[in-house]
Amino acid sequence: MIRILLLAVALLSSRQAWTAGEPLLAWRVASPTSELYLLGSVHVAFEDIYPLREEIETAFSQSSTLVVEVDIGGDGALEIQQLLLERGALPPGESLEQSLSPATWEALQKYLRSRALPPEVFVGLKPALVATTLSNIRLAELGMHSELGIDQHFLNQARGSKNIVELETAQEQVSLLLDFPQPDLLMVQTLTQLDEIDSFIRPIYDAWRLGDSEKLNSLLLEDERQQHPEFELIYQRMFDDRNGRMTSRIVEMLATQGSYFVVVGAGHLVGETGIIAQLEQRGYQTARF
Repeated sequence: MIRILLLAVALLSSRQAWTAGEPLLAWRVASPTSELYLLGSVHVAFEDIYPLREEIETAFSQSSTLVVEVDIGGDGALEIQQLLLERGALPPGESLEQSLSPATWEALQKYLRSRALPPEVFVGLKPALVATTLSNIRLAELGMHSELGIDQHFLNQARGSKNIVELETAQEQVSLLLDFPQPDLLMVQTLTQLDEIDSFIRPIYDAWRLGDSEKLNSLLLEDERQQHPEFELIYQRMFDDRNGRMTSRIVEMLATQGSYFVVVGAGHLVGETGIIAQLEQRGYQTARF
């Protein structure tokens, strides 16, 4: 699933050379019984981000279990696509226009016209699926590929050789998107971010690339929440609530005997409600590597 807010982490406004082995966001979490590494991911990328830093690849190779938000490869990808198609359509007799306010409907039509996209293609879809589709189209225009995302990179290596554990299910992620209680608000935010991509993507991308967690948190979360308080519910649903659930799952792993390499979206690791902060609040020692 393409998370609307994490477009900021995944996109690139202009093609620039990537230096292999850059820091990224990686932590080791101390536990008496287990070894656990946490890596902040982007879900789509250019191919020149590889190879990753040697220490990151070594941590993965030494871990017996890969932990991801959802296994987006193989049957997992097919399941998500099927769920989106099945649950993303509006009930008979309902239309996209009826699901949005007049102002948002007009803004959406304007955006579709600017991209030469026929509105009739979208009229039978729920707003959240429209938002996801527009995001995917924009990613493709920028030359980004999900098969080159950090999580997919490690899933490809782990398949058949390591245990793969999911922090969430495909059903949970699809429900998170499609059952959003304020679809009009989600559409407004999507259109806002898609229109502003060129002005804010490069600083956010560079903060992730350089492993600057404080700057990433400021640009991706804090600044946006201050500038757009009307989107607070989206941030709570997409980040805060899920961070707590994922932290609880990771704590369960830390209580077992094993070695884990955890890959989650970079936005879930930073900030006061991020997974790293929550682990530290629970008494675990974390260290960048």
